[in-house]
Amino acid sequence: MRILSIPKIGCVLIVSASVLFGCGQGSDTLVQPPPPEVTISLPEKKEVTDYLEFTGNTKALEAVEIRARVQGFLDRINFDPGQRVKAGDLLFVIDPRPFQAKVDQQQATLNAKEASLELTKVKAEKAANLYKTASVSEITFLEEKANADVAQAQVGVAKADLEEARLQLDYTQVKSPINGRVDRNMVDLGSLVGAQEKTLLTNVVNDSSVYVYFNLSENDMLMLVRMYGAPTSNEKSHKPEAPCYVALADETDFSRKGKIDFLGTQVDPSTGTLTLRAIFPNVDDILAQGLFVRVRVPLKKREAFLVPNLAVGLDQGGRYVLVVNKDNVVEQRPVQVGQQSGQSRVIEKGITKDDWVITNGMQRARPGSKVTPTRETKSSPDSAGPSSPTPAGK
Repeated sequence: MRILSIPKIGCVLIVSASVLFGCGQGSDTLVQPPPPEVTISLPEKKEVTDYLEFTGNTKALEAVEIRARVQGFLDRINFDPGQRVKAGDLLFVIDPRPFQAKVDQQQATLNAKEASLELTKVKAEKAANLYKTASVSEITFLEEKANADVAQAQVGVAKADLEEARLQLDYTQVKSPINGRVDRNMVDLGSLVGAQEKTLLTNVVNDSSVYVYFNLSENDMLMLVRMYGAPTSNEKSHKPEAPCYVALADETDFSRKGKIDFLGTQVDPSTGTLTLRAIFPNVDDILAQGLFVRVRVPLKKREAFLVPNLAVGLDQGGRYVLVVNKDNVVEQRPVQVGQQSGQSRVIEKGITKDDWVITNGMQRARPGSKVTPTRETKSSPDSAGPSSPTPAGK
């Protein structure tokens, strides 16, 4: 066992005493940190518009599938994918030669039938004259008359066959039935189309305006109908048209305006919802068919208190804001929030116009503790506070 010498033991005792003495002296001179700095502001009172918000999907005003109506080989494609076309514009040509030959054949058959009809008419007329003079029997007269009637019917059949052949020939010229934008060609030149089924050639979509379909609850439906009236009513109403706004997935503002033009006829009993349709002009050609959009339907205007979104917190008890009282002590106030308005949130209940809400530095503030507040430069119309930053407690 190693034994320390007396001089070394003395040094250890002196060092230990010095450390203890120094710690005791430091506890008397420890400086407390100042209260954290936060930014506060009075709630902003302004006019807001209540609205209903839904999720909907878009559908073009018109959309047509262009299909082959006759069997044949694709001979020509007369458009560029994405091109704007008008009703009646030629899109595809199916090889017309077999169909033209059929038309010529049916025309020749018709000519033959018409010539045969003229001959039977002459015979029937001659038999009628001879029958009047008793030169031929009644049975001969009736036979010639029947032959003329059969020839007349055969001419009618030949005309129908010729008309069908001409119709089939027309079907080789595939034209757009509507104005719109044409999709890509689904088949290539030389392909056999219409062999087993009516082959899809392309699509034409008229998206000059688009429909937006969305569902709403029974209560929301009743609210809208009582405010704006039913959009499908034939009676003239003094109520204004129901406006509607949409925003796309990458848009924050609802700047696209349309109107509700259709209300479903019955509520779905399984979901308790009703289908509504609004129509929007597609001024920038960006509203494609099948998009998911956010829909807003405005209701009434009113005045409300607003605070920045960053000033609203959330815990297990719900939404809250932090308020600084006259003693610069933080208080937590549970609030009932409403809709969002830009970068602010409507506060329905929980604060008054005189409450100083922490808008910056919430993470540094604790309920029941003091803070060093600085007022924002803007002032509320109902507040007599100074416009320059000033501590809240002064």
